[in-house]
This record gives sequence, C-alpha cells and structure tokens, in this order.
Amino acid sequence: MRSNLKELASLARFSKRKADKESVLYFREKQDGLFKRGDVFVERWCRLVGNLFFYFKSSEPTSEPAGVFLLERFSIEYNVDPDMPSSFRMLFDAECDKPYVIAARTDADRDSWMQALQGASIERLRLQMETLRDAIRKKTGHDPMENVEQCSATSEAPSLSSSTGQTRSKFHVGLACCNLPNDSLGRSPNPLVLVSQLTPPHYQWSKCDQTEVVEKSNSPRFAKTVCVLESKDEDTKLKFSVFDMKERMTTTMVPIGDALITQEQFLTERSLVLPLFNSSENSVGCIAIELIRSSENEAKQSYAEVEQFLFVNSLCANFQFDAIRGLLHVTELMAESRICFAVPKLLLNLWMHEEQRKIEDIENLSTFPKELEMVRQEVINLKTRLIEAYTQSSLYLDEHEGHFHKPSRDKGSRETEFVPVNLHFQRMCVTDSRPQEYIYDAITVGAFTAHAQSYKQGGLYAQLAKLEESRQSLPHRQSKSFDHESVHGVLENLHSLREEIRRQCDHLCYCANQGSGKMLKESSDLLADKSRQLFEVGELPVVCELVSSVDRMVAGDLDASKQEPAASAEAEGPAQWRWSGTKFVKTPTVEPWDVTRVNTEAALISLLAKVEEVIDVQSGEQRVAETFWLSLVSPLVINYKNNVDLVTHRACDALTLYSLMEDVSTASVAQSIQYRRDVIFSQGLTALVSGFYAIIWANIDSMAFLQQLVSIGLLVQYESLLSCHGDEMAMLEDTMVAMQDLDSVQFKFEESSREVFDHTFDPPKITGGRLRYTVHVLVPPHIFARLPKELKRGHGIRVVHVIFSIGINEQATLAETFGDVKLQELINYKSLHKLQNYFINFEEVLNLSEDDRRCVNDLMKELNMAVFAKRSKNTDILRIAAELAREMNGLRFTMCKSAKDRSSMAITLEQANILKQRHNLADFEQALNSMRSVGTRRENVAKNTNTRKYAFTSMQLLTFPKQYRPPSGTYGLGET
Repeated sequence: MRSNLKELASLARFSKRKADKESVLYFREKQDGLFKRGDVFVERWCRLVGNLFFYFKSSEPTSEPAGVFLLERFSIEYNVDPDMPSSFRMLFDAECDKPYVIAARTDADRDSWMQALQGASIERLRLQMETLRDAIRKKTGHDPMENVEQCSATSEAPSLSSSTGQTRSKFHVGLACCNLPNDSLGRSPNPLVLVSQLTPPHYQWSKCDQTEVVEKSNSPRFAKTVCVLESKDEDTKLKFSVFDMKERMTTTMVPIGDALITQEQFLTERSLVLPLFNSSENSVGCIAIELIRSSENEAKQSYAEVEQFLFVNSLCANFQFDAIRGLLHVTELMAESRICFAVPKLLLNLWMHEEQRKIEDIENLSTFPKELEMVRQEVINLKTRLIEAYTQSSLYLDEHEGHFHKPSRDKGSRETEFVPVNLHFQRMCVTDSRPQEYIYDAITVGAFTAHAQSYKQGGLYAQLAKLEESRQSLPHRQSKSFDHESVHGVLENLHSLREEIRRQCDHLCYCANQGSGKMLKESSDLLADKSRQLFEVGELPVVCELVSSVDRMVAGDLDASKQEPAASAEAEGPAQWRWSGTKFVKTPTVEPWDVTRVNTEAALISLLAKVEEVIDVQSGEQRVAETFWLSLVSPLVINYKNNVDLVTHRACDALTLYSLMEDVSTASVAQSIQYRRDVIFSQGLTALVSGFYAIIWANIDSMAFLQQLVSIGLLVQYESLLSCHGDEMAMLEDTMVAMQDLDSVQFKFEESSREVFDHTFDPPKITGGRLRYTVHVLVPPHIFARLPKELKRGHGIRVVHVIFSIGINEQATLAETFGDVKLQELINYKSLHKLQNYFINFEEVLNLSEDDRRCVNDLMKELNMAVFAKRSKNTDILRIAAELAREMNGLRFTMCKSAKDRSSMAITLEQANILKQRHNLADFEQALNSMRSVGTRRENVAKNTNTRKYAFTSMQLLTFPKQYRPPSGTYGLGET
C-alpha cells in the first residue's frame, strides 16, 4: 500500500479529531534472543482513528508510533489462551495464516475494543448506510443520498458543461486565489477550486464544476473557467471551496477554506474578491471571482448548427490562458456523430444487393465448364452465408437505434464491428485580442481494423499479398496478366452502365411521349455519353481477351456435340444469339466479339439519327401528336436495348467465369478477406462522412474553399500513433488498406425537400459498389443555393487521403530496437508523394498571398526533410503534416488503437501548438496540462472505460516522447 509516513505519524500523534478509542493493550510478539526464545506480550499504547488502528512503541501516549493496521478486509474473534484470558485475534484476508493476538487488561475492556474495531471498517459503515438508505427509501419514496452523490468533491469527476438538451442558461466564472497558507511542513499548496450551488428548498449543496490543480502555488490563477447553471431563485448561494491536492494519483486532498456569496450579488457585481475561511473560522487567504460570459455569448453560430443536427451529446470545457498580449478565451467542444450507426447500415444493404447480383451472375452463366461445378456451388454457398452475416449485422444495428457512440470496451463485439470505435468530433474555438473567432476542427477515431477477428494471419495488407501470390500459380494465370481486382472492377462497371443505359432509354421514350424536342435532345446526348463509356469498356484488353477465351471454349463444345449425333437437342451445345440485320436469331455458330460490338454501335447510331430527324422535321411546329414521336423512336430504342443486353451479357459471362476460375483454391480465404475489408471500410467511410459534414458546415460561406473542392478535391489527413509491433502492426495494415479503398469515394450534393434540419435530419445516400462509391449529401435549400454551379449540377468531389504514422509507445520502442518499421516508412513515403502532388495543384488553383505561399512551401520542405530523416519516434512528421493540412484547408483525423489515450495526448498537443503558433500563447505547459486534466478528453476516457484515468503506467510513459505524457494524477492502470 502506498503511504506517507510523515502524514501517518502526524495523524497518530496530533490528530485534530478526537480518537475514537485509546488505551493500553498487550501485543503478542516473537522474541528471538540469545537466551530467550518464544512469544511474549508487549505493553503498547493504542489509538483508533477512523479505520486506522495505531500502536506505539511503549505504553506512554507520547511515545513514537510503531505501526498501523488498516481495518479493511479482516475478521476479529475471541482468543482462547489460558496465559492471557482477556485476549482476541485479528486475521486479515491477505495474511489469513498470520493472526495478530492482542490482549486487554479486563474482559470488559477487551469487548469494548473488539466492538470498536469491528465498527471502524469502511465496508461495514457502507453496509450500514445502505441498510438505512433502503429503509428511508421505503418509507419516504425518495433516495436521501441522491443530492449528496451529485456534490461529491473529487478531482476524478470534473463537471463539463453540456449544450445538448440544456434549457437553463449558464454563466462562466474565472477564478484566482491569493495568500493561501502553507501546510504544516511549510510546503506551498497544490490548490484547486470546487464550485457548489445551493438552491432553496434543497438543503444539500450540488456540485457545479471545478478547476484544474495548480502545482505549488500560494497565489494561483486557474486556467479553466467553471460553468454554473443560472437559477431564477434570488436566494441561491454559491460556495467556492479551495482544496490542497496532497497526492494526485490517489486524489488525496485536504480543505483549505470556503467562500460564500449569493448568485444575485455575484451577477450584479460581476467581479469580487472574497475572503476564505477554514473550519475554525480563521482567514486563510482570499479568492477572486469574475464573470466571464453567459450562455448567450457561448452558444455562437460557429458551432450552433453543427450541434443541432450533425453531432449530438456535446460537452464543453472553457479556459482562459495568458497570451503575450491579453487573454485567450478557449472553448473545447467534443461531440458524437449522429450518423455513427446509420452509414454502416446503408453500406450493408448495398453489399447485400451486390452479393445477390453476383450469385445471379454465377447461376446464369450460359457457358460453364463441368469441372468448375463444385467451385461454383461452393462460391454460391459462401456468398449466401455472407449475405446472412450482413443481414444479421443490419438487424443488430437496428437494435442500437438512438445510439451514436461505440465505446472502446465494445471494440471486440461482433454485433457492432462495422461501426468505428470511439468516433468523436473535436472543435476548439479561440477568441483573442482580435474581434474574430477562430475555429479548429478534428476528428478522433479508433484504428480502422477488425478487432473482433484474429490477427494471427497479420493485417489486410499481408493477407491480400498472400492471396494474390496464391492466385499467380493458377493455370489460367500463366497466359493472362489480369488481376482479380481489375476484372471485378470492369464487371461492376458493366453492370452499372447497363442499368444507366436502360434507364436513359426509358427516359428517351418518356421525352418522345411528351413531344418536347429540347428534352429529347438532352436525353439523347446523355444516352450517347453513357453508351460511349460502354463501348470503351468493351474495347478493353481484359474484356476482349476473356470473351475470346469463352468463344473458343464454346466452339470446342460445339465441335464435340457434332461428333455425338445421338445426343439430345439440349446437348447440341449452347445456342448463340446474333443479329441478322432485322432481328435476333439463334445460331449454332459463335458471333465474333468485334461484330457484336459493331452491331451495338450501329444500333445506337440508327437511334440517334432517328432522334435528330424527328427533331429537325418537327422544329417548326409547336406541338406534335405524342404517338407520332413515340412510334418512330420506340422500335429503335427496343432494338438498342437488346443489343446492349447482348454485349453486356457476353462480357459479364466471360468476366464472371474468369473470377470463378480465380476461386478454384482460394474461395474461402477470399471471402474471409472480403468480409474483413468490408468491416474496415465501413468504419473508415463512417468517419469520413462525419468529417465531411463538419468541414462543409464550417466553410459553407467560403467560396474559395468550395471552388477548391470542385477543382482539386478535399484533402483528408490522418495522424496515426500505431506502432509496427504485435497486433498494432496488423491494425496499421488494416488502416492502410482502408485508406486505399476510401480513394474510390466521391461526394455529391443534393437539395433536400426540407428547409431546416432538426434532430431527424436527412441521412446521406450511398450509391455504387465496392470499387466506386458516391455519397449523396442532402442539404437544405438555403445552403444548396450557396454552392457553386458545378456542385449544383452534380459534380463529384474527389477525396485525397494521406496518412502519416509514428508509433510513440513501448511497442514502438521494441519495433525500432528489435524489429523494423518498414511499413511505417512505406506509409509515410507514399503519403508524402500524394501530398506533394496535391500541393502542386493547390498552388495552381488558389490565389495565395505571397506570405501564405511562402509558409506552405516552407512547411512542405520541412515535411520532406522530416520524412527522410532517420530519427527515433520522429513526431515532427505528425506536427508538420497537421499544420500543412490546416494550411491547405484539409480535414484532420487523429487515431490510435481506441482513440482515447494516445489520441487524447495528440489532439491536446495539437491544440496547444495552435495556441502557441497562431495566438501567442504565453505558458505552453499550463495550457497543455489543463486541457489534459480538466478538458473534454478526460470525459472521453470516462465514456469508454468508466474511469477518468488515461490507461498508461509510469513505466510505459518513460518510453513516450515528453510532450505526449499526461500530467501526474490523470493516468493509472486502466482498460486499454
């Protein structure tokens, strides 16, 4: 047990409170001398103070304390000893085989001591309190301890203001103390202030908020401003209690003094200096209180809309920091994403439809080698089970409706594995001597990884490499250089184009039916554009070669069927459809692929020519009979749709057959990898969409930013603190693959039918497939009207992802010492290259001032040098990359394994760096420690582990870079 011997000795001898019991007792002790051996009873003075049982070196009360028993987890019983009849024994759970025998002078004295010792235990007192509490609750119908628990004064539970659902107004108070006394040993106190409120008719003080601890100061000024809910009762009182934090690891503190004032007087005076009085009514210094601002000023428009419908359950922490000139007013905001569970469900529905379509493609193969029948059935069964798993996961997400946060303690849950871990929006609002308010946003999230699955085979990066290596040895790969991903991509593109062309053909008929030449022209142009994309796909080498391979296979089947005349009509080989010039007919021969493509192009040319003819002939007339236009166009539309179906059917058959041949020996492994890949992509896309909403609403009035999105896309920069050792190596691999998959995502804006969003705002829509996703963001009409014309017309916003990773924990030390960090270096090199390309486009598109251009250029050079520098735990890479991302209007992410401990250190460090570099912060260490000890990130830890201590140990922190170490008392053993 940790103990302070000086404090214990002082408590034993000079306790201000009267001892619960004290007298002489006899302790049985072993005597190991040269001439005397055995047990003897030694007379000692004993004193019981609370649950501490002190015994002294002699029978005199003024002698030195010899030891102390902590009266918890022990039992006490009579001791049968003829040599000492008035004795008893104490047995402790940790030393059950070592009884302590103590004797009194009389039986009455013994019984009195046994009763006092039994009743001194905190556990026994708590049991008695719960018994009385239940009895009072049964009699009165309410809990007598409800208000007492709310005003518990411990530094483990800082109270943060919450803006979600708060109807009462609130005000913030700045605090400072002066002339606080030293303790009995002459040491300066470590003060903190607890603010409580008493509103009639209640008789219990309720805790409002508290400050941070200021180390060794008799006249501290506290950085954190406390938040108080305003009461309408004139008699409401405020109490400011100052404590001296003796030991931060165990939150041991002693009261210094209190100051009382009515709320009405404070709001009238706004700034006061009040005397502090201790329990003996002696003056112990004074406290200065100042009204900072009310809730009307706090609820600024900068994040009011964000809180209303994008993010929920927000918490605020307010600070005042000294700047070189004046003060900095800083507000920290942390909130949960409303779409945390919505996006995974949209993706699951999308994937279920995609897998069902793949099953239909396999079942409908017109040409199929008999030797692949078992493989086909296995693939169909695997995909059916995958659909069942996705259906079950979707049902689980339905059960979590109304939840917006997945805590890190649930990261191994199969039910919610598609949901990102501990996703939070983090905002810092800064007001300095300038009139403008400055906003800095970031997203913190756990690593995009499959926690519920095993890491024995490594992460996705390693698993995909092994899968591709095994496929390279397959026979059909010897003559073809097409990888599985490219074939699958072309197949998905064909399906998409076929559906779009069919929809456009139907729309063309609708326009003809309406008799509108303008609509007909626009529709035919769109149809021509989609058809051109289809023809380009049909000319790809992968399509031409695979279709030719299938044609040769069919030709071989036809030759074999001709040599068996006794075969049935169905066994004569797969009959082929071909265009005769006027209609489709069955033929035993295979039509060349080039001919099929040319016929399809000819059908399109005929259709477009007829449309042009109809428009030209009727250009002088206001209105033509609807049936006339439709009767001219409809036959050619039907013909063209049939041609498109034929060409896509042949191509899809060839590509599906090739994919099936890829799964001869890898079907089960490939399915497992696909499931894992979907899990991490769902987590990544959910975080990305949440961040996209935040950055759009923060910059919706910036036309330069919106034009940047149109021209070069959105830069998204991820800061990873994962190491290259153990399971975290696999997590880093998973995250790396997620970044690659997220490059296929684009965003489009659509106008919502609702003018104002509330708590039931329209969620995004997601279309496309695994190789290309489009997220449709629905915005109110008044916001849609502010967008550039390109975005209004459906221009897609591409996303450029870069991730820089530096391990900082003890596992990173092991990786650098005994392993390697090649993966970390590879990630940083690739991201540097992508960032350099984006930087070139950024300079060309944006009209930067000379100073801004020089600043971005210098940062880019610094980052390039840092990435190629061989330094241990080079966190300069993370700092410079974050600065560059903000300079280039990028979206910032910070992640570690669960986004609560290392991420909290990183995000608070970034905020302190911003205050120092952009707002002339005077005391960097004070700001950093204040945000880590009483800011929103402590609450983040509590939401995930039910304890407000970062899960670090002292030994771990020795391996951390100094700026990533939390202040004393904020960390300890906890859930990782």
